[in-house]
Amino acid sequence: MIDFNFVSPTKIFFGRGKEKQISSICKEFNFKNVLIITGKCSVKKTGLLDFVVNELNKVGISTILLEGVRANPEISLCRRGIAMARENNVDSILAIGGGSTIDTAKNIAAGFYYDGDSFDFNLHKCSPTKALPIGVILTISAAGSELSNSCVIQDDEMNVKSGFNSDLVRPVFAVENPELSFSVDKYQTGVGVVDIMMHTLERYLQDSTDNELADGFAEGLLRSVVKAGYAVMKDPSDYEARATLMLASSYSHNGITGIGKKFGMPVHQLEHALSGVYPFVSHGAGLAVLYPAWARYYMAYDAKKFANLGRKVFDIKGVDDVEVGTKMIDALVDFFKYLEMPMTYKDLHIDNVDFDLLTEVYSNKKTKVVYHREKPMDYVVANEIFRMVKEG
Repeated sequence: MIDFNFVSPTKIFFGRGKEKQISSICKEFNFKNVLIITGKCSVKKTGLLDFVVNELNKVGISTILLEGVRANPEISLCRRGIAMARENNVDSILAIGGGSTIDTAKNIAAGFYYDGDSFDFNLHKCSPTKALPIGVILTISAAGSELSNSCVIQDDEMNVKSGFNSDLVRPVFAVENPELSFSVDKYQTGVGVVDIMMHTLERYLQDSTDNELADGFAEGLLRSVVKAGYAVMKDPSDYEARATLMLASSYSHNGITGIGKKFGMPVHQLEHALSGVYPFVSHGAGLAVLYPAWARYYMAYDAKKFANLGRKVFDIKGVDDVEVGTKMIDALVDFFKYLEMPMTYKDLHIDNVDFDLLTEVYSNKKTKVVYHREKPMDYVVANEIFRMVKEG
């Protein structure tokens, strides 16, 4: 276990009907003039947006609305949100939705106090020094941004999708009512399950000691997510399954499943390149396509860890690590197929894949290498993994 500093300050309000407490929650955190950020239409259709606005206005909390956040959120909307926030002198942000909405809120929160372009944070030109407080009403279990310090934003003109990390943008509260995710369709539910698992798998399949506490957290979370994933695909209104996924979403990405470990999130880096070049690709769907190829490549270097995962999460028997690890990858692929996830580039509606462009974007023109203790993922390795994925 390496030395570390750990913080997870977000207060969670979890359970049925918790969103009905939004006015008292916002008052608890001294929200007075709030920028509300949403996606394109779902929170309007369900009536959640109108309810929240009315509840806040009743207690004298003023609101301004920024709508239209898409999957793979784009910097242009963040820039517009920063301008709106400044013009209206807001003191806080409330994100209603999932990871894209929350990450948009994070970029705006940090950009509010920054004189330059807020994409500078994502390009790692500088780090935030101050941010507006952020609250969340979570409606989909997936990205874990509600507890994380990560903010991933895309610039379509640059073909760049990149994240920055800062504890300043961790939300101060998250309202989590699993019932709000009942209406999420099967595809988006499956995409979310993949994203939850990958946040944990990426941390698990890195350097560990034989008695790594983080690995125990990860194994338990993954077992619960697999079980809940099977259940929720059969019954979208299974409260216990939805509750498991929502809480797992939060704790898959707040750092607890990688505490005391060094990790590099390699498959996420590959996927950021994929959806950076092809922004219509959903993040979780891209992960489902890329992960098996990455795993089969790195089996030669991490057979013991893959085998441990197979034995402890998928109950695979055997003493040969390579055999058990290979079966684990196969079991995970079968689970992704059960979730009706894409498995090829064609499934993602990508024809004539530009492998060299993908790898140039991934490697920032051959300057970036993602950590691995034995085989760092440089341009050559990444290019081979991209090509290992079936085109159709």
